[in-house]
Amino acid sequence: MQFSKLVSSLPEKNGAIHFLERGAPAQRSYKTFYEDICKARAQLIGWGVGPGIRVGIYAPNSYSWLVHDLALIDIGAISVPFTDDFSDSINDGLLDKYSIGLLLLSKSTARLFPNRPAHVALIDGENAVVQVRSRPPSIEPDTDDQHSLVFSSGSAGGLKGLVISRNGVASTLPPIIEALGIAGGDRLILFLPLSNFQQRYLCYAALWYDFDIILTEYTQLFLAIEKLNPSVLLAPPVFFQMMHAEFLKFPLFKRVLWKVLGHVIDLVPISSTRSRLARQFFPEFYRQFGNNIRMLITGMAPIRRNIGQFFSLMQLPLCEAYGMVEAGVIAFRPGNCRMHGSVGKPVRGVNLSFDSEGEIVVTRENPLTLRYFQCAKDENERTFVGRNTIATGDIGRVDGDGNLYLLGRKRETIVTSGGIKINPEAIEEEINNCADVANAVVFWQPDTAQLSCVVELNDLEDQEARSRVQTLANNLKTTRKLRQPMTAVFATEHFSKENGMLRPNMKIDRRQIVARYGTDLRPNSVSR
Repeated sequence: MQFSKLVSSLPEKNGAIHFLERGAPAQRSYKTFYEDICKARAQLIGWGVGPGIRVGIYAPNSYSWLVHDLALIDIGAISVPFTDDFSDSINDGLLDKYSIGLLLLSKSTARLFPNRPAHVALIDGENAVVQVRSRPPSIEPDTDDQHSLVFSSGSAGGLKGLVISRNGVASTLPPIIEALGIAGGDRLILFLPLSNFQQRYLCYAALWYDFDIILTEYTQLFLAIEKLNPSVLLAPPVFFQMMHAEFLKFPLFKRVLWKVLGHVIDLVPISSTRSRLARQFFPEFYRQFGNNIRMLITGMAPIRRNIGQFFSLMQLPLCEAYGMVEAGVIAFRPGNCRMHGSVGKPVRGVNLSFDSEGEIVVTRENPLTLRYFQCAKDENERTFVGRNTIATGDIGRVDGDGNLYLLGRKRETIVTSGGIKINPEAIEEEINNCADVANAVVFWQPDTAQLSCVVELNDLEDQEARSRVQTLANNLKTTRKLRQPMTAVFATEHFSKENGMLRPNMKIDRRQIVARYGTDLRPNSVSR
């Protein structure tokens, strides 16, 4: 893939971008998309945007967002999309901090600059005089390879800034698209913010490999599924956990019947027949995904074994991709692989090794990220450990068949006062396997010298479920083996982006959850 030719190749493509316009289906062919990019490109150049100029973007998902992103790529400018983490701080001070020459807003975010200075423009409205604000020339040696400056936040909190490489995009995309097998005729739906680089990364894949994009926001996801019929859906694990939670609301007899039918259908040797039978016997389940779904993909965090097993039983198995913005996609488990708990095998071009503590180290010709431009002290050195070599921060192992298993995050390893090392993810997995539990977050309480756990139930008010989880918490294999008591508290509301318990990319925000519920915990008890 030649990233520099991404835009110029569009007139020869047959694909289209689909979206909802006032609630009705709309689309733009890639040929029309190219024409709109050219118009935006000419306008941006007229405003003073050129190679190496940093252009900020703060707007919800839209066709116009993607048009301007591709125009910036073609110019050679460096995009700086701001995530919702910046919703209260987008001002001239922020633009100065990151040397932004031009800020692109939408009508819905224009309130941030009510007087609209010349260095602020709308991507979906009329503009008067627009002029790039002069900034000192960059002295960074890798400017020519910079595609975008992106912000990413992990489950432990904290905002990192990453420099995305143009060569890295071009090098890391082909192996994962080959592994997925997405091709012309497919429609991939994307609903997380385009400021999340993974979403744009897959847009570039669709444009290059000529399959369709459905672009929407998460608030309109199910309407978009109903009206635009995706064939491929990418979503974080929490989305599929929600789907499984809906199944658990069915009466017991229906759940048992579905499971029995699923096992019977699984015996049919022809996959197309299995799929047809499943659609016939599980209509409520398939209706959630439209009339055309053929592939579900998850990533961004490990998926629970029982969730993967459930979707396999429904004959709509989950593919799983493991990766990170720093390195790109590292491993992939196709849907027909029943090695639930594994994230699959390394994709083409990825070489894995492990340090003395079991941390996964990735070497590839061109990692996706060049370096951090904003991070904690010494984090660049801890992550970018050698030429084209990245330490992932994940502890893992590989089995005899080459399947990779994630055992937890290196930084989240708990060391007790007695020097015992505890992997919280192992405990969380045991709790999360309980059908009553939506999410569990385990952490260490230094003041009480105890393990603690915040539990989000599927049904927050189910007292019997609380009792079952309390019993489970008292009898966990992991904690009993460690002879370590555990204190727990039940969440009073479901984790969501709105209450801050989920990050904008729908990952669990450990820091916020512990800050919210950690003070509710009491020693030597299972619940408050």
